[in-house]
Amino acid sequence: MDPENKEAIKEFLRLLSMAGTMTTALVGSTFAGVWFGYFLDTKVFEGSTHPWLTIIFLFFGIAGGIRSLLILIRRFKEKV
Repeated sequence: MDPENKEAIKEFLRLLSMAGTMTTALVGSTFAGVWFGYFLDTKVFEGSTHPWLTIIFLFFGIAGGIRSLLILIRRFKEKV
């Protein structure tokens, strides 16, 4: 295998893994926020706050995902 081709494949796989990690961080934290808000709405407060805590924790999840995204970008930027 050509060394240049091998480096191109290695770079492609690195970028692909970086994109997958960022996607997982953003989607996972958003999903966790929605799930936690829904859990609080239905189980703890027995639906009396529905859907307010779900909406609030949705925004917390999105904010946490963006924070994780910025941390990952900074980490990958230092490696390059």
